[in-house]
Amino acid sequence: MTDNREILLSVKNMDVCFGKRNNRFKAVNNVSFDIYKGETFGLVGESGSGKTTIGRAIIRINPTTAGDVIFKGEKINGKISKQLDRQVTRQIQMIFQDPMASLNERAKVDYIISEGLFSGERISEAERKQKVEKALAEVGLLPEFASRFPHEFSGGQRQRIGVARALIMQPEFIIADEPISALDVSIRAQVLNLLSELQKERGLTYLFISHDLSVMRFICDRIAVIHKGVLVELAETEKLFAHPLHPYTRALLSAIPLPDPAREKNKKLEVYDPAQHDYTVDKPQWIEIEEGHMVWGNSKEIDQYRKILNA
Repeated sequence: MTDNREILLSVKNMDVCFGKRNNRFKAVNNVSFDIYKGETFGLVGESGSGKTTIGRAIIRINPTTAGDVIFKGEKINGKISKQLDRQVTRQIQMIFQDPMASLNERAKVDYIISEGLFSGERISEAERKQKVEKALAEVGLLPEFASRFPHEFSGGQRQRIGVARALIMQPEFIIADEPISALDVSIRAQVLNLLSELQKERGLTYLFISHDLSVMRFICDRIAVIHKGVLVELAETEKLFAHPLHPYTRALLSAIPLPDPAREKNKKLEVYDPAQHDYTVDKPQWIEIEEGHMVWGNSKEIDQYRKILNA
C-alpha cells in the first residue's frame, strides 16, 4: 500500500542501548515509522517506554546502536559531516518537557533564545536582537522580557520561551517532548493552541511525545503506541480510537477518564499483561493490517486482529 504524501523523516529499524557491553539495556528495539511533511505525529506510551529516547536519538543527543534516521533523504544518525550536523541543528529543534529545568537559570532570556544562532553564520548584534524580539512576539511574550531571568516567569511563560528558542532557528521539524505535562490545565490549552497556530503559519512538522491520549487526540494526525521500547500499533488518530487492536493500546484507551460520571462508573478498565503473548516459536512482526494501520504481532495474533476489523 502506498501513500503519496511527502515523507520528511523516516526511522528505520532503530535500536538505542544504554550501559556497557556486558550489561546493556535496549531502550528502543527495532523501531520504524515515517513522519509526513506538515503533520503532527504522536508517540504515546507509559513512563520509561522509550518515547523521549527516540526523540533524543532523532536530534542526535542519544546515539543509535542500529538502524537509520533519514531526514529529507539524508541519513543523519551516526557519523556525519560538520556541514550536515549544522544543517540538522538548524532544521530540527526540540521543546523539552520541564520548563523549570530546561532553561539556564544564570542566563537572561535574550541569550537563552538566541544561543543557537552563535553556532551558525555570524550576524550583527542588531539583527540578533531583532530575531529575539520576533521570536518572543510569535509566542505571545513582550520584547522587554528578553532582559529578564527565567525565575521571573511562570511555568507557562517559561515553556513559551522554550518554544521561542526552537522557533528562532527557523526549523522545519520540531520534537515536542511532553511540552505541557508540567503545566496547569488552563495553561496547557494555551500552549497547545500556540503550537497549532505556529504549525499553520509556518508549515511546521511535529513529533509530539506524550503519555496523555486525550491530548494526543486533540493535536495529532497519527499516533504510534510504544511499550517497553517496541512500537505495538500505529494508525490515524480517529482510526486508532475507533478500532484499537493491540491489547496494550486498548488498555491505554480504557484508562482515559470519561466526562460522563455514569459512563465512567460503568466502563470496563482493561489491564495489559505482556505474558499473554507467546513469541517463543511464532515470532512477531510489524505488519500493515489495513491501509495506514500498523500493528505488532505474530501470525496467530494478526489473524485475530483481522477478524476484529472485519467484524
